[in-house]
Amino acid sequence: MKDQQPPIVAAIVLAAGASTRFGSPKQLLDWRGRPLLQHVIWQVLAAPVCEIVVALGAHYARVAPLIYGLPVTLTHNADWEAGLSSSVALGLRALRRRPDAAVFLLADQPGASPELITRLIRSYADARAPIVLPRVHGQRGNPALFASELFSELMQVTGDQGGRALLTHYWDDIAWVDADERALFDIDEPEDIASAALIA
Repeated sequence: MKDQQPPIVAAIVLAAGASTRFGSPKQLLDWRGRPLLQHVIWQVLAAPVCEIVVALGAHYARVAPLIYGLPVTLTHNADWEAGLSSSVALGLRALRRRPDAAVFLLADQPGASPELITRLIRSYADARAPIVLPRVHGQRGNPALFASELFSELMQVTGDQGGRALLTHYWDDIAWVDADERALFDIDEPEDIASAALIA
């Protein structure tokens, strides 16, 4: 509808994990001249979001100084060992306003470009689907957008699955955005850095 107002979309960056497989805090990894978490935040700042919440946890004392001065809401997930879902719920509770939807980003996925985030938001604006996801040759990628009507369900999820717990139930209603390999790239182990050419 031409008269429909653009959606208000927030962003929640999930960065509370301990980086056990990586061997050191991934959030601090030097990524093209700045710490990885800063890189992800700057990507989001270049997208049309109304606010950004960053959920830290395991390495809060070491990572939090990276964020000081940036226009984001910083939260501390003291229960980070309960899994990704605890950061999802914390991030939603920390929102300063009630948006129409929220984009969830993982701090170890530097390929979430402003362009991709914008395309997810535009797809939501057009379809008003409950979930909008990128896909690469049929494979589901990240980041993920969830409409506000699912926030209460997201906050009930437990464990380390985050929003994945809702995908099966809403699968037929998902809006898909075709993306390139960057939507699949993440950093779990030091060896993954060698694949950085994927997101050049």
